[in-house]
Amino acid sequence: MKLSLLSNVNLDSLISRLSKQYDVYKTEGYGTWIQEIINPDSGLYSFGPDMVFIVLDGEEMLRGQSESNEIIDVNINYIEEAVKNNPNITFFVSNIDLWTAKIESAKFGSKERRLEFLWEDSLFLLCEKYKNLYVFDIKSIVEDKGREQFYSKKLWYLGGIKYSMKAEKLLEQYINRCVASFKGKRKKCLVLDLDNTLWGGVVGEAGIEGIELSDYKEGARYKDFQRKLKEIKDLGIILAVVSKNNFDDAIKVIREHKHMVLKEEDFVALKINWDLKSQNIRDLSEELNIGLDSMVFIDDNPVERESVKRELPEVVVPDFPQDSSELVDFATELYNNYFYTLDTTYEDTVKTEIYRQNMKRRDAQKSSASYEDFLRSLETRIEIRRINAENVQRAAQLTQKTNQFNLTTKRYSEQELLALINDQGFEGFVAYVSDKFGDNGMVSVVITRRKSDSEVELDTFLLSCRVMGRFIEDRIIGFIEDLYKKAGYKKFITYYRPTEKNAPVKDLFERLGYTLLDVDPEGNKKYVLDFERLSECSRKEFGELIAL
Repeated sequence: MKLSLLSNVNLDSLISRLSKQYDVYKTEGYGTWIQEIINPDSGLYSFGPDMVFIVLDGEEMLRGQSESNEIIDVNINYIEEAVKNNPNITFFVSNIDLWTAKIESAKFGSKERRLEFLWEDSLFLLCEKYKNLYVFDIKSIVEDKGREQFYSKKLWYLGGIKYSMKAEKLLEQYINRCVASFKGKRKKCLVLDLDNTLWGGVVGEAGIEGIELSDYKEGARYKDFQRKLKEIKDLGIILAVVSKNNFDDAIKVIREHKHMVLKEEDFVALKINWDLKSQNIRDLSEELNIGLDSMVFIDDNPVERESVKRELPEVVVPDFPQDSSELVDFATELYNNYFYTLDTTYEDTVKTEIYRQNMKRRDAQKSSASYEDFLRSLETRIEIRRINAENVQRAAQLTQKTNQFNLTTKRYSEQELLALINDQGFEGFVAYVSDKFGDNGMVSVVITRRKSDSEVELDTFLLSCRVMGRFIEDRIIGFIEDLYKKAGYKKFITYYRPTEKNAPVKDLFERLGYTLLDVDPEGNKKYVLDFERLSECSRKEFGELIAL
């Protein structure tokens, strides 16, 4: 990962720490951020960063400026030009905190607050306009930790270093969080206990009226915790319950308690029984078709936490706060540490429903006479479209997050995908899948490259794990093959590059009738399909395919 940290104050020690994790571009002097971003021949652009963080100190930006509004407009224009002219780079620009207010009468009010708002409002307008720009929320860090902890007046007056060591560690955490989200590294599922976790007390002993869950006092802590979990869920994280409890007692609280924020439909699954929690989590992983390393387990009981840690080391098991008044802060930490997201797609907002539909499909499969009968009964519809500005966000997200069915596991940002599809040699396609149980949304990305007048190669072919096993890949690859055969191409070159997680597709092209050309010592495979013998290849066809 290549990134750059630009600033108008000294952040050399922070840059040094970041350099231990990433390839970081260091400018000659911390006051040159404007020259770096506006000069196309600057060292910044020669370095070729994936991400640029511009962390600005408001005091230094406005120091000595009689017309503060004007300098804000000028700097915003510089930033817009850089963002517009470099769509392949993702920019994070900080809002500002003005730490020394002019002494004025109460009647006059705070000019600093108005300037802070003007800068941030201008940034958010740019964010709406450009997909490759995000606000780096330094102001919230200052507000959360307090200015006395964030700034170091002593270091500033002695050595021109404005931020404390603690502040720089917080900034490093924020940058790491942004990088992880950019790379699609967030977890997928938050697994929750019930008693003394979502509510206070044990429902089997206290009954529905005796638990702590209300708008005031102790019960309000749990209700506020649920509100935060609901916010996390609404950003595309699926919630599940794993609880040792009498099902009837627990479900009554979920369905009937007037202060329950999280309803039954907010969970993809409710495993409320007396089985080992580790086994329930393992079963949940298989039913949802997600890895154990995509799951975070929350339980107030240290014995249960330790058991899950021991049995399922891939699952993240954070410590639960001993003081329930810290639950809201705990929820925020969970989001920041494991689920932080830069942006959401439509598929994120309906993800819980999508997974619930998959559970219905699994039940329907169990009751079918054969797997083929089940697939025919689904009434699957596959729509293939070209990648464009409207769907590129979700397409990029899929390249970042899809691991099991991913032949080459190439990761692309929105900007990189847009650049590819604007290249004359590349073409990009996405597939949407729906059936009688509901809409799965966009589930596949295919990127091809025309190598010559006679050969095309497959750059990327991936399929979301939630539709694996339904031979949807056969219809998609069949469409791609037919498209290029009709266009006059003779050969289709494809690849399989092994990773820790994509073993399920290691023999895909053998099954589809491709000829293996080469296998290197690392297990990377190269295949070819001669379009002249395409009619000899077997494809399983379930459902209707529509190309738009």
